[in-house]
Amino acid sequence: MLDFEKEIMLEEQQERNASVHLQIGELARRAGVTIRTVRYYEEKGLVVPADVTSGGIRLYGQKDVNRLIYIRRLRMVGLNIDEIKASLGTPANPDRNTRVQHTLKLLQMQKSKAEEKTVRLTALQTEIEHSLKIVSRCVTCAAKQCYQDCPSASHLL
Repeated sequence: MLDFEKEIMLEEQQERNASVHLQIGELARRAGVTIRTVRYYEEKGLVVPADVTSGGIRLYGQKDVNRLIYIRRLRMVGLNIDEIKASLGTPANPDRNTRVQHTLKLLQMQKSKAEEKTVRLTALQTEIEHSLKIVSRCVTCAAKQCYQDCPSASHLL
């Protein structure tokens, strides 16, 4: 490990230790996630306890709360774990500008996907509204069976 990487890791550890006091339940509550989610993110390397007591209780700080909120937001916009890892960076890749540019690119892609979904959902909504109008005619129809060319028949299940 390079000296600057060690320095960054040491600084991060010192910052984390300065405000260590939250147990996993309180961390999860403040970040708006479940305890299981915190443990899952720990398994994936997205969150690391700032300290562990002699009894094995993991402790966290406000920085961890903020990190979990950030992760939650990235998950909400559709990023996967690997994309989030790249966005958060690692001690081996501390270049903030690279991470920010990467995250911006991912978010732009997610925005484009959301816009495409919006177009498809709008078209679906229009189709549903059209079908509702056609099938609604059946409510007042006096026929015992649909005639062969009935426009409503093609919309019935």
